[in-house]
Amino acid sequence: MTCVASWASAQTADPRDTPPSEDRLLNTSVPDIELTTATGTRVRLAHVAKGRPLALAFVFTRCGGVCSPFLMSWRTADRSLQRHPYSRLVISFDPRDRWADMSTLAQHLGLSNSDDWTFAVGEPNDVRRLAETIGFWWKWDEGRQQFDHPAMLAGIRDGRVVRLLIGGSVTPARLDELVREASGEFVRSYPLPGRVQFRCVQYDPATGRMTLDWGFALLLVPIAATGIGTIAMFAAGARMRRKET
Repeated sequence: MTCVASWASAQTADPRDTPPSEDRLLNTSVPDIELTTATGTRVRLAHVAKGRPLALAFVFTRCGGVCSPFLMSWRTADRSLQRHPYSRLVISFDPRDRWADMSTLAQHLGLSNSDDWTFAVGEPNDVRRLAETIGFWWKWDEGRQQFDHPAMLAGIRDGRVVRLLIGGSVTPARLDELVREASGEFVRSYPLPGRVQFRCVQYDPATGRMTLDWGFALLLVPIAATGIGTIAMFAAGARMRRKET
Protein backbone atom coordinates (compact mmCIF):
# COMPACT_ATOMS: atom_id res chain seq x y z
CA MET A 1 0.00 0.00 0.00
CA THR A 2 1.47 3.36 -1.04
CA CYS A 3 0.44 6.09 1.39
CA VAL A 4 2.91 8.94 0.92
CA ALA A 5 1.82 12.37 -0.26
CA SER A 6 4.32 14.12 -2.50
CA TRP A 7 6.73 16.50 -0.81
CA ALA A 8 6.03 19.17 -3.40
CA SER A 9 2.30 19.16 -2.69
CA ALA A 10 3.00 19.26 1.04
CA GLN A 11 4.96 22.46 0.58
CA THR A 12 2.15 24.31 -1.19
CA ALA A 13 0.38 24.90 2.13
CA ASP A 14 1.72 25.92 5.49
CA PRO A 15 2.83 22.58 7.00
CA ARG A 16 1.92 23.83 10.46
CA ASP A 17 -1.71 23.53 9.39
CA THR A 18 -1.31 19.94 8.18
CA PRO A 19 0.03 17.63 10.92
CA PRO A 20 1.21 14.19 9.78
CA SER A 21 -1.71 11.92 8.95
CA GLU A 22 -0.95 8.72 10.82
CA ASP A 23 -3.78 6.72 9.26
CA ARG A 24 -2.40 7.46 5.77
CA LEU A 25 1.25 6.80 6.57
CA LEU A 26 1.01 3.49 8.42
CA ASN A 27 2.67 0.58 6.63
CA THR A 28 4.67 2.95 4.42
CA SER A 29 8.04 1.51 3.42
CA VAL A 30 10.99 3.62 4.58
CA PRO A 31 14.07 3.98 2.33
CA ASP A 32 17.24 2.26 3.51
CA ILE A 33 19.36 5.41 3.26
CA GLU A 34 23.04 5.73 4.10
CA LEU A 35 23.89 7.57 7.32
CA THR A 36 27.04 8.84 9.00
CA THR A 37 26.92 8.19 12.73
CA ALA A 38 28.25 10.38 15.53
CA THR A 39 31.47 8.34 15.43
CA GLY A 40 32.01 9.07 11.72
CA THR A 41 30.98 5.56 10.62
CA ARG A 42 28.92 5.10 7.46
CA VAL A 43 26.02 2.69 7.87
CA ARG A 44 22.67 1.88 6.29
CA LEU A 45 19.41 2.49 8.10
CA ALA A 46 18.72 -1.25 8.22
CA HIS A 47 22.08 -1.81 9.93
CA VAL A 48 21.16 0.68 12.64
CA ALA A 49 17.95 -1.25 13.33
CA LYS A 50 19.97 -4.46 13.84
CA GLY A 51 16.92 -6.55 13.05
CA ARG A 52 15.01 -5.05 15.97
CA PRO A 53 12.12 -2.58 16.14
CA LEU A 54 13.33 0.95 15.45
CA ALA A 55 12.22 4.24 17.00
CA LEU A 56 13.22 7.22 14.84
CA ALA A 57 13.21 10.97 15.52
CA PHE A 58 14.34 14.00 13.50
CA VAL A 59 16.01 16.97 15.22
CA PHE A 60 18.60 19.64 14.55
CA THR A 61 21.40 20.56 16.93
CA ARG A 62 20.89 24.34 16.80
CA CYS A 63 17.27 24.04 17.89
CA GLY A 64 16.33 26.56 20.57
CA GLY A 65 12.91 25.02 21.12
CA VAL A 66 11.47 21.53 21.42
CA CYS A 67 14.31 19.26 20.27
CA SER A 68 16.30 19.03 23.49
CA PRO A 69 13.30 18.67 25.86
CA PHE A 70 11.78 16.12 23.49
CA LEU A 71 14.93 13.99 23.42
CA MET A 72 15.31 14.25 27.19
CA SER A 73 11.74 13.07 27.70
CA TRP A 74 12.40 10.15 25.34
CA ARG A 75 15.59 9.25 27.22
CA THR A 76 13.75 9.39 30.56
CA ALA A 77 10.82 7.34 29.30
CA ASP A 78 13.22 4.85 27.72
CA ARG A 79 14.92 4.17 31.03
CA SER A 80 11.60 3.09 32.53
CA LEU A 81 10.96 0.35 29.95
CA GLN A 82 11.40 -3.18 31.25
CA ARG A 83 11.05 -5.24 28.07
CA HIS A 84 11.21 -5.40 24.28
CA PRO A 85 14.72 -4.47 23.09
CA TYR A 86 14.63 -1.89 20.32
CA SER A 87 16.99 0.46 18.48
CA ARG A 88 16.91 4.23 18.83
CA LEU A 89 17.88 6.54 15.97
CA VAL A 90 18.16 10.34 16.03
CA ILE A 91 18.79 12.02 12.66
CA SER A 92 19.48 15.68 11.94
CA PHE A 93 17.48 17.23 9.13
CA ASP A 94 19.64 20.39 9.13
CA PRO A 95 22.19 20.23 6.29
CA ARG A 96 24.53 22.40 8.38
CA ASP A 97 24.88 19.65 10.99
CA ARG A 98 27.87 17.32 10.77
CA TRP A 99 28.45 14.04 12.50
CA ALA A 100 30.62 15.84 15.08
CA ASP A 101 27.61 18.03 15.98
CA MET A 102 25.54 14.91 16.57
CA SER A 103 28.33 13.53 18.71
CA THR A 104 28.17 16.65 20.88
CA LEU A 105 24.40 16.26 21.16
CA ALA A 106 24.74 12.64 22.22
CA GLN A 107 27.28 13.64 24.86
CA HIS A 108 24.95 16.40 26.11
CA LEU A 109 22.24 13.79 26.63
CA GLY A 110 24.61 11.31 28.26
CA LEU A 111 24.04 8.78 25.48
CA SER A 112 27.35 8.82 23.62
CA ASN A 113 28.43 5.48 25.12
CA SER A 114 25.13 3.66 24.57
CA ASP A 115 25.07 0.95 21.91
CA ASP A 116 21.29 1.21 21.69
CA TRP A 117 21.28 4.87 20.62
CA THR A 118 22.54 6.11 17.23
CA PHE A 119 22.91 9.78 16.35
CA ALA A 120 23.50 10.45 12.68
CA VAL A 121 23.40 12.73 9.67
CA GLY A 122 22.75 11.93 6.02
CA GLU A 123 22.76 13.42 2.56
CA PRO A 124 20.05 16.13 2.41
CA ASN A 125 18.08 14.44 -0.37
CA ASP A 126 18.17 11.10 1.43
CA VAL A 127 17.10 12.65 4.72
CA ARG A 128 14.23 14.42 2.97
CA ARG A 129 13.07 11.17 1.36
CA LEU A 130 13.09 9.42 4.72
CA ALA A 131 11.29 12.30 6.43
CA GLU A 132 8.64 12.24 3.73
CA THR A 133 7.73 8.64 4.50
CA ILE A 134 6.78 9.49 8.10
CA GLY A 135 5.20 12.85 7.33
CA PHE A 136 7.90 14.89 9.04
CA TRP A 137 8.38 18.46 7.77
CA TRP A 138 10.49 21.50 8.55
CA LYS A 139 10.23 25.14 7.55
CA TRP A 140 12.79 27.90 8.03
CA ASP A 141 11.59 30.86 10.12
CA GLU A 142 13.68 33.84 9.05
CA GLY A 143 12.57 35.97 11.98
CA ARG A 144 13.64 33.49 14.63
CA GLN A 145 16.50 32.06 12.61
CA GLN A 146 15.19 28.63 13.52
CA PHE A 147 13.44 25.75 11.80
CA ASP A 148 9.79 25.29 12.60
CA HIS A 149 9.00 21.57 12.82
CA PRO A 150 6.92 19.06 14.77
CA ALA A 151 8.22 16.80 17.51
CA MET A 152 7.48 13.22 16.62
CA LEU A 153 8.66 9.67 17.09
CA ALA A 154 8.15 6.98 14.45
CA GLY A 155 7.94 3.30 15.24
CA ILE A 156 9.32 1.12 12.42
CA ARG A 157 9.18 -2.65 12.04
CA ASP A 158 10.82 -4.55 9.17
CA GLY A 159 11.35 -1.31 7.25
CA ARG A 160 7.75 -0.11 7.52
CA VAL A 161 6.04 2.56 9.62
CA VAL A 162 3.78 1.02 12.26
CA ARG A 163 3.09 3.97 14.56
CA LEU A 164 3.67 7.71 14.99
CA LEU A 165 3.76 9.64 18.25
CA ILE A 166 3.29 13.38 17.76
CA GLY A 167 3.82 15.81 20.62
CA GLY A 168 6.43 17.71 22.56
CA SER A 169 7.21 14.97 25.05
CA VAL A 170 7.38 11.19 25.25
CA THR A 171 5.76 9.55 28.26
CA PRO A 172 6.62 6.04 29.42
CA ALA A 173 3.10 4.84 28.55
CA ARG A 174 3.25 6.18 25.00
CA LEU A 175 6.75 4.84 24.41
CA ASP A 176 5.80 1.44 25.78
CA GLU A 177 2.87 1.26 23.34
CA LEU A 178 5.05 2.28 20.39
CA VAL A 179 7.75 -0.27 21.19
CA ARG A 180 5.22 -3.04 21.81
CA GLU A 181 3.49 -2.37 18.52
CA ALA A 182 6.80 -2.10 16.65
CA SER A 183 7.68 -5.48 18.21
CA GLY A 184 4.58 -7.02 16.66
CA GLU A 185 2.52 -7.09 19.83
CA PHE A 186 -1.16 -6.21 19.54
CA VAL A 187 -1.97 -2.89 21.20
CA ARG A 188 -5.69 -2.81 21.92
CA SER A 189 -6.71 0.76 21.18
CA TYR A 190 -5.45 4.25 20.53
CA PRO A 191 -7.68 6.76 18.69
CA LEU A 192 -6.12 8.78 15.89
CA PRO A 193 -6.29 12.50 16.78
CA GLY A 194 -9.17 14.24 15.02
CA ARG A 195 -10.02 11.16 12.92
CA VAL A 196 -12.78 9.55 14.95
CA GLN A 197 -15.78 11.66 15.93
CA PHE A 198 -17.61 9.07 18.01
CA ARG A 199 -15.13 7.62 20.47
CA CYS A 200 -15.81 5.27 23.34
CA VAL A 201 -12.52 6.30 24.94
CA GLN A 202 -10.39 9.42 24.92
CA TYR A 203 -6.59 9.10 24.93
CA ASP A 204 -4.54 11.65 26.84
CA PRO A 205 -1.08 11.75 25.18
CA ALA A 206 0.41 13.59 28.14
CA THR A 207 -0.35 10.79 30.62
CA GLY A 208 -1.01 7.79 28.38
CA ARG A 209 -4.36 7.24 30.13
CA MET A 210 -7.68 6.25 28.61
CA THR A 211 -10.94 7.81 29.84
CA LEU A 212 -14.54 7.29 28.74
CA ASP A 213 -15.64 9.72 26.03
CA TRP A 214 -19.17 10.93 25.30
CA GLY A 215 -19.37 8.56 22.36
CA PHE A 216 -19.59 5.76 24.93
CA ALA A 217 -23.14 6.99 25.62
CA LEU A 218 -24.12 5.90 22.11
CA LEU A 219 -23.51 2.30 23.14
CA LEU A 220 -26.06 2.76 25.95
CA VAL A 221 -28.84 3.96 23.63
CA PRO A 222 -29.92 0.47 22.45
CA ILE A 223 -29.74 -0.84 26.02
CA ALA A 224 -31.81 2.06 27.35
CA ALA A 225 -34.34 1.75 24.53
CA THR A 226 -34.71 -1.97 25.17
CA GLY A 227 -35.14 -1.38 28.88
CA ILE A 228 -37.76 1.32 28.39
CA GLY A 229 -39.60 -0.83 25.85
CA THR A 230 -39.61 -3.80 28.22
CA ILE A 231 -40.93 -1.72 31.11
CA ALA A 232 -43.63 -0.24 28.88
CA MET A 233 -44.73 -3.73 27.77
CA PHE A 234 -44.97 -4.98 31.35
CA ALA A 235 -46.89 -1.86 32.37
CA ALA A 236 -49.32 -2.28 29.48
CA GLY A 237 -49.81 -5.94 30.36
CA ALA A 238 -50.50 -5.08 33.98
CA ARG A 239 -53.13 -2.52 32.96
CA MET A 240 -54.85 -5.05 30.70
CA ARG A 241 -54.95 -7.65 33.49
CA ARG A 242 -56.47 -5.13 35.87
CA LYS A 243 -59.19 -4.30 33.34
CA GLU A 244 -59.96 -7.97 32.85
CA THR A 245 -60.42 -8.48 36.55
